[in-house]
Amino acid sequence: MISFSRQRLGGGVGRRLCMPIYSGSSDSAFKNKYFVLKKINHKYENVLLFGDVSKLRDTAVELIKGISSSGDNSNEGYANLKIKKYISSEEKKARELEDAVEVEMEVDPDSTADNNRLMYRNANAVQNTPCKGRNPEMEKKFSFWQIYSMRVKKSFHMFSPSDFSLILQSFHLYNKDTGIYVSSVKHIEGQIPEMNGVSFVIILNILSARLKKNNYNDFFKKMMNYLPNVMYELNIRDMNNIMSCFYNLELSDTRICDIFYHKILSNLNNVEDTFTLSSLCYIFFKYNFENQHFFESLKKRGLVLLDNFDSEQLYKFVFSLYNKNICLEEIVNKKTNDVFAFLSDYNDEQRLFMSEIFGIK
Repeated sequence: MISFSRQRLGGGVGRRLCMPIYSGSSDSAFKNKYFVLKKINHKYENVLLFGDVSKLRDTAVELIKGISSSGDNSNEGYANLKIKKYISSEEKKARELEDAVEVEMEVDPDSTADNNRLMYRNANAVQNTPCKGRNPEMEKKFSFWQIYSMRVKKSFHMFSPSDFSLILQSFHLYNKDTGIYVSSVKHIEGQIPEMNGVSFVIILNILSARLKKNNYNDFFKKMMNYLPNVMYELNIRDMNNIMSCFYNLELSDTRICDIFYHKILSNLNNVEDTFTLSSLCYIFFKYNFENQHFFESLKKRGLVLLDNFDSEQLYKFVFSLYNKNICLEEIVNKKTNDVFAFLSDYNDEQRLFMSEIFGIK
């Protein structure tokens, strides 16, 4: 009599009779298949499964600080062109005192004031392409962004404008689009009357770059109509960014120039970088703003900073003034030698224009 032990027939993990497709004999199509315990893929480690508004805000602050602290952020978006250069001397001193206090004591990331300063320092960053330089410790997996996005969308109705500006920054700076920008529009639209200057600039910069052109004109027109209410909080660089955003959206309206130019003139002597000055001159020309005194004032400030212009900035500055019939004799006399060196940086059209203006053959 032949007897079979229970163990041989199939008992035990790894034996053929325990497999989903099994064969009781050792000679079959499945004889080389063995039971394998698959490695567990921990996709959902370090993600926000249960995030309230406070936790989502803290996460956004953490992500933005990860970008801000990166050593590779040397592009124009970050830098060196701080907004604080254009604010009043009293406000500048106040902010310097605040920065000194931050160095001496740890800053509580939960406080609204600290979040506002963080947005203030990063307001320049959101206007350009998201930065490539990131803190390696802040790199997150796809699952993190998936859950973070889900929790943000579920909490839209509880966010304030400052919350929206922080959270949209965190997605924009890491170049993540999970439908968060389109989904946020209808919620932000109802909160436009509650925006402060910093939130206004950040939200406009991000959404104008992320939303499809001409699909949200009503939303952006509402933001444009709200501009006079945040004027007191805007500096020259903010105003330049706002005008560029509306121009890129094909919503340029000379009303914006009428709103801004008085404040720009009153603060023009505080402009210390040629990038902002040439950008201002160029964008007002693009808006077809007709005020000779304004362009004469820009030219006067440009003569003070003339040695600091690079090739692109000088071209924009001269091209705009020329098309507004501003006399360029002083600029031509002082910059002819520099323009000769700049010619290799220009395309054919720019080279021809600059050669004619500066008499270079």
